[in-house]
Amino acid sequence: MLALTLENSTAAGVVAIGRDDTLLGTETIPPRKRHNVDLMAAVAALCQTHRVQPADLDAVFVSLGPGSFTGLRVAVATAKSLALTLGVKVVGVPTIDILRAQHPDAVVALNIKRDTAWSAGPGLDPDLRSLDELRALGRPLVADKLDGATPPRPDVAVLHRLGRQRLLAGQTDDPFTLAPAYIREPEAVTLWEARENTG
Repeated sequence: MLALTLENSTAAGVVAIGRDDTLLGTETIPPRKRHNVDLMAAVAALCQTHRVQPADLDAVFVSLGPGSFTGLRVAVATAKSLALTLGVKVVGVPTIDILRAQHPDAVVALNIKRDTAWSAGPGLDPDLRSLDELRALGRPLVADKLDGATPPRPDVAVLHRLGRQRLLAGQTDDPFTLAPAYIREPEAVTLWEARENTG
């Protein structure tokens, strides 16, 4: 099974090609260059390096977030487009699941805003919780911009492994309805609505 894996939820995106449970290679997309043109260029370069034709792919795995609004939108749109164009399976994996697999003893806190975070950890299903509640658990934290926390860095190899597990279990997604897990509206929308309401 040959799969393309797209992780574009954080500052630097990564695309990978893997056969079965082994990654053949990866290509990093620098911060500020994660729009559709650069993502597809990275995919094309990776395919060329490993002598893979897009028609050879069996599946596309993509990180769903929460994370970068633009990065997620571009990656999910690309995965959907490839799935529909090539007729391959698409599997979305929540970013919080990737990080939980990487840090099984920690609490993962994403999309921090107004002292709350989308979080999960040992014995905790994904949900919106206060930072005070998470700190009181006394466990290591994987979170962005929190003192003492490990920064969230989703590993594309883990995404590939989880995507493959879901594919083999028949847990594929409908490319027409697959969407990023934004959890909350973007900050720009919140600020725009606040201005509209005070105007």
